[in-house]
Amino acid sequence: MDAETRLAAWNDQGFFVLRGLVSQADVKAVEDEVIARIRANPPEDHPGETIYAAGPNYAIFPEKAPSPSAVNPEDRIAKVFNCHAEGLSRAVAESDAIVDVVEGLLGPDIDCFQSQFIFKNPGVIGQPWHQDSYYFRFDRQPQVGVWLALSRATLDNGCLWVLPGSHTGPIHAHVPDRRPAANRAYTEIVDQDDSTRQPALMEPGDVLFFHSYLMHMSTDNVADERRAAMVYHYGRAGTRPVNAEAAASLAPVNRWIPVRRQSVEAA
Repeated sequence: MDAETRLAAWNDQGFFVLRGLVSQADVKAVEDEVIARIRANPPEDHPGETIYAAGPNYAIFPEKAPSPSAVNPEDRIAKVFNCHAEGLSRAVAESDAIVDVVEGLLGPDIDCFQSQFIFKNPGVIGQPWHQDSYYFRFDRQPQVGVWLALSRATLDNGCLWVLPGSHTGPIHAHVPDRRPAANRAYTEIVDQDDSTRQPALMEPGDVLFFHSYLMHMSTDNVADERRAAMVYHYGRAGTRPVNAEAAASLAPVNRWIPVRRQSVEAA
């Protein structure tokens, strides 16, 4: 898919997928890297905490209702934030293969400000319809989400679903996710027609690029395999929270790292 086709899909649909963009070796190494960090700082060392720090950069987010088949520490984790701060996860975030595409959408001066390593272990629930910009209360919109599949994403194991064209609308009202097993801070959009939704079926190394206004969700994992992904979020250099309240709420899960600079003003 060339740059012109990507931009047309971004403008019209709010997303596109590039197949096999990241090598299988890097896919495995990224997952292994994050699992090693979890095992070095497992959830059993932090009983009752809904999110806990694991060193100066990482924040680990256990499942409220972990996988029934959980054995290892990573089987009880929902997300790990800010993996892009160092290691191979950072190298992938800074790679030309990804940043070249993001530049075509946002322009030449780009930061990676957040990453989420997302586990969906067997038996855990999905995340309901939402828009990332509901959470990303920044003065410069939109941002670009980059969803790297580290495993297969199938209908059974809880793949992502997107609502094409929904990025052209406003940020909708989000209400608390009232499911008993819902994770901390989960909210959902309940007043929009999602009849044109599409599944994002992916193989390891495939990458979904999506607009931060795009409505998306995921279903429960009813398979016997984990669905794993690394999601990087990129914004324009110089982006700031809209106010002090937004800055405080975003601080634990944001690390602004320059990934490309071309203008003198942004350097």
